Amino acid sequence: MSLPTISVIFLAYKQEAYIREALKAVLTQDLPDYEVIIGDDDSPDTTRRIIEEEIAAYRGPARIILLPVAPNVGVIRNFNRCVAASSGDIFVAAAGDDVSHPTRLRRIAEFFRDHPDCTAHYSNARVTNATGGVLRPTWYHHQGILFRKFDPASFHLYQGVQFCGATGSYRGDVFRKFPPMPGTTGGEDGPAILRALLLGSAAVDSEILLDWRWHGANMSHGSKPKNLGWRDKLRRAAAWPAGQKVHRRGYRADLAHAEQAGLVAPEVIARFRSLVDDVHAQASMKFHCTHPNARWSAIGMAIGYFWRVSPRGVVWKLRFLVKAIAKKLLPGPLRAVVLFDFSKF
Repeated sequence: MSLPTISVIFLAYKQEAYIREALKAVLTQDLPDYEVIIGDDDSPDTTRRIIEEEIAAYRGPARIILLPVAPNVGVIRNFNRCVAASSGDIFVAAAGDDVSHPTRLRRIAEFFRDHPDCTAHYSNARVTNATGGVLRPTWYHHQGILFRKFDPASFHLYQGVQFCGATGSYRGDVFRKFPPMPGTTGGEDGPAILRALLLGSAAVDSEILLDWRWHGANMSHGSKPKNLGWRDKLRRAAAWPAGQKVHRRGYRADLAHAEQAGLVAPEVIARFRSLVDDVHAQASMKFHCTHPNARWSAIGMAIGYFWRVSPRGVVWKLRFLVKAIAKKLLPGPLRAVVLFDFSKF
């Protein structure tokens, strides 16, 4: 069986210090036939000039499409632009500050060839700093490949998939069977995993195929700037649940589309809607219990909302609320240590 065709969705914005290495890594893969769609989101620095230099010097087999200069539109709309210009069977996400290992695309192509029912693949990653020093030798600690698909008994929206969006790759249907993602949904990884689970299954692979660079100015939450005061640490920690909150509108729109198009059974749609509301309610509680300026009146409203919409049992709800409020009761500097300094991200 032949390998599926690959489209690399290469997103860049203000990454002049890293873009050359990241693009060279994508263009020197050991796959003989693939395309690279490059979307520079109107970088104000020399990022685009460096991209043009690398394209001019390239003599390899990859087909390269550099999208025309356009006003800054943000991560999601930039991703949508790249998808619209692509032709591959499989989309592979790549950022202008991360480094793909030489075997990444071949491994992904072989995986999707061998697992026709799988719609999303996440590889392992090595976490590095701005200069390439290793912060964590591995992001995942399991061995082999873990597969997950929709389970009506699960209370986990992502069905237990602990995904790393930087390493994500997806079948084309994940984006072509749905409308373009709205620009309010944060990153593309959240909508992508939800769609993938609606259409099939997702896999988490223990093989390291990417160096995920944390340099303090990442577009995602995968970084920890130094020398922050405790209030700024809490604001940054609150950005994670805030991102989960804004996903809700896009998620519900995708579920409505899947229902209208007959892509998924109605009972599956209903369960996913319930889990989307559960994640949104949990994120609201976490946000208000983390942010340094949150008021108790807002927390009270978040408690009522969570209790009303969450499908979980009473004991689980009580345990969750106790944990969240206990963190809110910590003095601000100590809360910053717990929620920022000791966090995984």
